[in-house]
This record gives sequence, C-alpha cells and structure tokens, in this order.
Amino acid sequence: MGNVMKSALCAILAVAAAGCATISCTTPGGLDGLNLKGTDGRPSQIVVIETTGYYLLWAIPLCSGDVRWNEEKQSIEGGFSMFKDHVSIENLQRAITNYADRRNCDLVDVLYNDDDTTYAGVSESGIIGVFFGSSTMGVSAVLVPRSTEKQGN
Repeated sequence: MGNVMKSALCAILAVAAAGCATISCTTPGGLDGLNLKGTDGRPSQIVVIETTGYYLLWAIPLCSGDVRWNEEKQSIEGGFSMFKDHVSIENLQRAITNYADRRNCDLVDVLYNDDDTTYAGVSESGIIGVFFGSSTMGVSAVLVPRSTEKQGN
C-alpha cells in the first residue's frame, strides 16, 4: 500500500506540474459576423478560464491552479501553487471581469461549471479515493465591445 500511495501522490503532483489553470480565448474579431447570444451581431470574443485543485483528505490542498493578471502583458496567465487553494468562483469571476474591463468589453452569456472528482476506482481497495480528490471550476463568457453610449455614462 505504501508504493500505491507514493505512486498516486507522484501522479497527482505530475499533473499539477503540467499546469492546473488554463485560459483559452478566441482571437479578437475571429467571431465577426456570427450572431452569438447577447452580441446583437457586434464583434465578440469567447474566453474560457478553468482551474483545478488537488486535495489530501478532500480538505488539505496539495496544489491548485492559480489565475494571475500580468500587468505588463495586460493578460491573464495560468500557473499553479503548491499547498494553496485558489479554486473558487470568486477568483474566476474576478479574473474574467478584469480581462473584460481591460478590453473595454461587457460580459454576456456567462457560464460557470464546478466538478469534483473522486479517485475511488483507481485502486482495487478504493483507498486512494479516500485520501485524494480534485475539484475543477471554470467560467466562460462572450466578450462584446462596449457601445459608445455606455462609455459616455
């Protein structure tokens, strides 16, 4: 059982090192001409931000995705932190709102997801699932440039 636990911990940390926070965006203007919900035919961009955390006993953070704002590049960057929990709707909401504000855009069609995963089926005894778990949260939205009427208010 000791080797199984070591293998499981190494696998979880390897996944974490690969990156637990992701940011995906369509290119600005890449959706021109498509009439997406809430865009009224205006140019738009889709942004998806997702972060995952891995936990010992479902409560002690081993590592988690960390969404950070890079002031120099004026963009969101994904990374990870060891022994900290940055997986929350509040962090994701702050990141996507900041991203939209810096691009002078409104958010429309905002969707959140929350998914917890158990690893009980990984071993014959299911003991790994008792000790380890993960949580993934994400937010996606369509960004639409603010109209000049809204900017004047």
